[in-house]
Amino acid sequence: MSRGYRLLVRAYPPGRRRGELLDTFAEAGRARPTAREALNLLRHGLRARLGRPAGRGVVVVATLVALITGFVGAAVASRIAWEFASAYPGGARLEAIEESLFPGLHPSSERTGEGLFHDPLGRSYAEVLLFGHDEDFGFSTILIAPEGSFVKGDYPAWTAETQRRLVAQGWQVGEAEVTGATWIATGEIDDSGRAFSATRGGLALSVQAQTDVVDTPAGSFYATAELDRLTPGWVTAAALPGLLVFGLAGWLITGWASRRTQDARGTVRSLTREPAVLALVLLLPQALLGLTGMALEPFAGGPPVAPFWSLSLTYGFGCGLLGFLLFAVSLITAAVAGRPARVEVSA
Repeated sequence: MSRGYRLLVRAYPPGRRRGELLDTFAEAGRARPTAREALNLLRHGLRARLGRPAGRGVVVVATLVALITGFVGAAVASRIAWEFASAYPGGARLEAIEESLFPGLHPSSERTGEGLFHDPLGRSYAEVLLFGHDEDFGFSTILIAPEGSFVKGDYPAWTAETQRRLVAQGWQVGEAEVTGATWIATGEIDDSGRAFSATRGGLALSVQAQTDVVDTPAGSFYATAELDRLTPGWVTAAALPGLLVFGLAGWLITGWASRRTQDARGTVRSLTREPAVLALVLLLPQALLGLTGMALEPFAGGPPVAPFWSLSLTYGFGCGLLGFLLFAVSLITAAVAGRPARVEVSA
């Protein structure tokens, strides 16, 4: 019997069914599984893991739990992958970017956060585990501005000249857009500034020139630039293994709890089922929004403001924490009060 069959039958829960299948394939003289056999063994084996052969609800629950745990896995994998992304430029490289933007104006830069992310409240890891991040949590950026933040001259001409300098240094520069307040009566923009973006080597620049900033000197305009990092494609790709591994773990854990409680009495079933259902209500929206954000990341066309999982650590933190506590109640009940199913389901 080939190793392929022995690995595939492990999709079934431990028990005699594995041996029965191996005996069946041996008697049929099968040397190695075909693609169709492999898919059938995986499909039936994973379904058998859930127990309750006559029930469809357990399949729905397992699928939803797998989405939630898969989202967690994708977030963890993405977070780890970001640690290996290229750092922001510093020293002479950063000074060259500053001079490209504001030559001769003594520009300076300021980073919004010391690490990969920026939390205005500066919470420690322990505080994040208890309270989550501030609502303005996001990726750290570098703000670049000339001395005094104001530039003398004509902002349309300065914008065009800055674009030419960046193009000469290898930046991919976008078209400048007119900025300003919108007139309610006509819907037209009151031209009071310019904005454009540029990218190069995994970096993104957002440049703005404005005349409607308070205390802008006559004949001058306010100018600033923000330097961000684009999401590397391999960071998004790294989230996929986490999604699959944690999703499979969620399915298997759901199956373990289901098999342990399928013959249990009403109280045990209730203490396993009701907390899990409420946990799904709290966690599923966050998981779906996060997975959608992850899928759309490659098409964003600009730098990320925050990671795709940020909602779960800001606005959704309380619901998420309560949801996982409820899942813990279900699993502890299954572990303590549940018993393995007396009759093994074959498929």
